[in-house]
Amino acid sequence: MEFDLWVRIIKESIEKKDVDPWNINISEITDEYLGTIKELRKFDIRLSADVVLVAGILLRLKSQVLYGECENAFTEEEEEVYEDDYRDEDYVEDEIVEKPPKEPVKELNPESMTLDGLISTLKTELKKIKDTKPRKKREVVRPTALYNLVEEMIEEDDISDIMELLVLELKKSGGKFTFQNKFKTREEVIKNFLPALYLANDGKIDIDQENLFDEMNLKLKK
Repeated sequence: MEFDLWVRIIKESIEKKDVDPWNINISEITDEYLGTIKELRKFDIRLSADVVLVAGILLRLKSQVLYGECENAFTEEEEEVYEDDYRDEDYVEDEIVEKPPKEPVKELNPESMTLDGLISTLKTELKKIKDTKPRKKREVVRPTALYNLVEEMIEEDDISDIMELLVLELKKSGGKFTFQNKFKTREEVIKNFLPALYLANDGKIDIDQENLFDEMNLKLKK
């Protein structure tokens, strides 16, 4: 079973923003999605091509909402996301696919969309992209075992439970600790990173990081 991290990010963004799943604001969800993947990259977490492709599709939907069916739906922000991802030589999908086609998503009203409708639309657009002519294949060993392990961990632990455990760990550690020192393996980082961000957004903890790729210090708010 494929580990669809992009689906989890979208669902958790909707839950975090308390968005009505029957009336999703595409602009708001797109901004939250982009913010999350940019934060993940700060920790040098290699993201699959699907995660980045979905960012592009969401930006295209957002552009339809804001500007209608514009001729050039790909914004400079979207191009930057793609260029950064394809510049990464260490991890790519089994096949590197072309960027999504520039024509707008049809038979769709992005101003009023349900969660199921959004997920279905994104999956359809991803399939269209993958069905286009692929770029030159590279021989890459995909970390399937690691992905399966992370998937099992995330499915077994509800994100709210992980948030509570993080708060308990902070209390045990005198109210603060360094994220990288507490969570040393990639599995632990992926499992605890998003819950830590949510705690910060809730105002329950402070996260300090002086420079990109520096250690991230978590501190419990009084």
